[in-house]
Amino acid sequence: MLCNHIKVEQCVERVPKTMFRKKQDMEDNNLFLEGNSNRGKPSKGQERFKTFCDECDNCNKSLMCLTCGRILCGRDDSGHAIEHFEESRHPVVMDCITFELYCYTCDDEVSLDFEPSLYGVLKSLKLLFDREDIMEGGEGPTINANTSPGLTNVSTNFATKLHVVGEKKGSKKKRGKKGKVSPMFDTPFQGAVVIDCTNPPASNGGVASSSSSTEIPYRPRGLRNLGNTCFMNAVLQALACIKDFREYILNLPSLEDYVEDEKIAQNGNCFLTDEYQKLLASMSARNFRDPTSPNEFREAFVSACPRFRGFRQHDSHEFLRYLLDQMHTEMRKCRNLPEMPDDKTTPISKSFEGTLQSSVICQTCRNVSNKMDDFMDLSLDVPRVSKARYRLSDCLDLFFQRELLEKGEKPECSKCKSKQTCSKQMFIKKLPEVLCLHIKRFRDNGGKIDTLIEFPLTGLSVDDFLTEDSDEPPCVYELHSIIVHIGYGCSSGHYIAFGRRGAKWYQFDDTVVKAMETSNITKQRAYVLMYTKSTRKP
Repeated sequence: MLCNHIKVEQCVERVPKTMFRKKQDMEDNNLFLEGNSNRGKPSKGQERFKTFCDECDNCNKSLMCLTCGRILCGRDDSGHAIEHFEESRHPVVMDCITFELYCYTCDDEVSLDFEPSLYGVLKSLKLLFDREDIMEGGEGPTINANTSPGLTNVSTNFATKLHVVGEKKGSKKKRGKKGKVSPMFDTPFQGAVVIDCTNPPASNGGVASSSSSTEIPYRPRGLRNLGNTCFMNAVLQALACIKDFREYILNLPSLEDYVEDEKIAQNGNCFLTDEYQKLLASMSARNFRDPTSPNEFREAFVSACPRFRGFRQHDSHEFLRYLLDQMHTEMRKCRNLPEMPDDKTTPISKSFEGTLQSSVICQTCRNVSNKMDDFMDLSLDVPRVSKARYRLSDCLDLFFQRELLEKGEKPECSKCKSKQTCSKQMFIKKLPEVLCLHIKRFRDNGGKIDTLIEFPLTGLSVDDFLTEDSDEPPCVYELHSIIVHIGYGCSSGHYIAFGRRGAKWYQFDDTVVKAMETSNITKQRAYVLMYTKSTRKP
């Protein structure tokens, strides 16, 4: 629910220094609980965080008051956070680990209409609680504009602040006393680099290429983490690596100009696609090397999809589905949009949509019943049989294998007029231009299947799963991007993406973007894979 019991001007800008000193004192005096997980006794493999309270030494859940910045324990501990509310009337607190917001006046979990303004709070909380899995930045030498010919189109003021990621074996981040985080948060992060979607232009007006050893490598821009938004950043970077889709969105005019119903345009229903285009243009800019912020896009997205409000971790596959569905819905409300012949076929459906055919055969009379369903992606189970190696083809075989419907699953046969044992099998009637494969790694109990699934970079064929009367000519798919989840369950952990731009592969980890060897891509435990239709077979 949306809360209005606190205004943006009443919120702290970051965690106070006193809280950093409090944690340092607890470190020095060994006052932390053994194996503290912020949720009581940790299960095997669960992430552990050193939570604390400003009033006591026994705390499993740390809550930060957004008004004064004090970190106190929850109801299940000594209840100092609610006591602080009763004394000071500061209503809203933030969970220091999950970033969920709670209002004591509303007595419920809430969301705020100025959440992007809390970026500094989240950034300092990540630092305080050693959240290196989602911290920004990197280390490396400062680039001087006077000695760097590759910076001809970048402002001198910005160039003097630019840092290049320099990875060295055994290198460590600068830490405070006894290797802990320094309590002085005022020291700025050394930001990570870099840009470029394609090769730099050779013209004098752009950034010139050079064989000099001082040349800065070009890479795509990173995205700032706004507070557990790594799931969103990974999807945005993965989509940006699909060239035809990216170029269409970049050249798309404002949808507001194509909406006939003025009421639809006025209530904001068509602004998500426009904000996505602006963000994609910012991500593709050549003359900026610092990470870009998806603030405005996120505001438009949570306005269209309120379930994504707040700072809790979400599923990247779920976000991908909501994003594509929302843009598809918006485009259907437009008339005469480029490359859109009618109000049913949009550029989104043209790129990502395929058609599945479900064939049910009665085992008594052999009657065949076919049903068609459109799909934007295929969700694949991980095979449960014990094998030395698991391949993506095994997951596809499992999805398209024939199953027997019997006992309580018997469907009614239209010819027999009664429920009969039937066989059911899925086929592909129409192939999408972009084949999105989702590997179902998260268990219902919150666990995760972390099995390595081998997948091809090129030459993926699904011809064996086509219907006999399909009009699709034989083809193969090439991998362009993958999304990877690092962690132990869907409600925690971290998302990163890998994408191909031209012949190069890059890793996208929020603000940090770096080139990757192709051999490292196939070692990833992929969660979502995006393939594009490629060369036709002879």
